[in-house]
Amino acid sequence: MAAGWITVVAPYLPEIVRLARPIFTRTPPPLVDLGQQRRNDVIDAQITELQDAASQNADSIGKLAADMQKTIEVLQLGAARVEQRLLRAQVLAVVASTVAALAFGLAAWALAR
Repeated sequence: MAAGWITVVAPYLPEIVRLARPIFTRTPPPLVDLGQQRRNDVIDAQITELQDAASQNADSIGKLAADMQKTIEVLQLGAARVEQRLLRAQVLAVVASTVAALAFGLAAWALAR
């Protein structure tokens, strides 16, 4: 089953990896006349891009944390409900077992008479 989706996705893996990599400004090849100024401009652009990426990551992490907190609260509520249902089922099982034992005893008593 897992091999099926791998064979479908395998041809697209290089494209997926290429799209997943962050695309930042590349350092240009050194130029003789404007080398240092251009390099500083590129470094400034890279710093700005990294700061933007970091702030976007922080926003995404905040949203993810809020969603995760809601999910955990819902799971805890569901767990409490399942625990109550399990307790009810256990009580019902004990009552049913007791009634069955009493019925068996009554039947045995009736046959013995």
